[in-house]
Amino acid sequence: MNPLDATLQAACPTVMVPRYEELPLLNDDSHRFLIAGDGLYAEVRRPWIHAILKVTDSPIPLPYGPAPRLFNINLHRRALVGGLQHFIRRAREVSPLEHAAWLTYDPVEGAVGYIEPEIISRSEGHIQYHRPDATPRCLPVVDAHSHGMLPAFFSGTDERDDRTDDAKLAFVVGNLDKAEVTVTMRFVGFGLTLDISEWIASILHNDGVASNTEMGAENDH
Repeated sequence: MNPLDATLQAACPTVMVPRYEELPLLNDDSHRFLIAGDGLYAEVRRPWIHAILKVTDSPIPLPYGPAPRLFNINLHRRALVGGLQHFIRRAREVSPLEHAAWLTYDPVEGAVGYIEPEIISRSEGHIQYHRPDATPRCLPVVDAHSHGMLPAFFSGTDERDDRTDDAKLAFVVGNLDKAEVTVTMRFVGFGLTLDISEWIASILHNDGVASNTEMGAENDH
């Protein structure tokens, strides 16, 4: 095998999911692809998340086992909520202009931080800003921006930008002129997305629905 191919496959392997025993999950921060009986999956592990997401269905049954169900966010719930609430307050101050911030994660302390990035340009209908550099003690995790008085949604620009970014949570808040804002959130990574808007809305509004989720962010440490 070409040494470059060997290096690439070692860094991002493809694994057949066993049919008669459990699949050993990733222990280190990396990612890989899984071929299961019903299609292709991606497993991603970072200090703040461990997830298995479906990439595509297989047009034919494959002789492999089922992929495990896994989506665990390793962010303390109170810290996550506190960071998003602070961002919403700041976004209200700036509205009707759009605003942006990043929540970061320190794997050593397990702490969530808050950074307002350098703004390139913004108006009532758009915002461009720099992503903060990742360091071993400061990982950009939640990419947040506001929509002023418009509802929260992911625009075509968001779709294009998110496809080139590493694994992250993308968060949008809107209707900042109203007492109750609208929010949306999704996991983004490797061209895949998973909508978790209902989960984050339930936590922010503290209506108790979040207690039924399997996500690791339920920890109140």
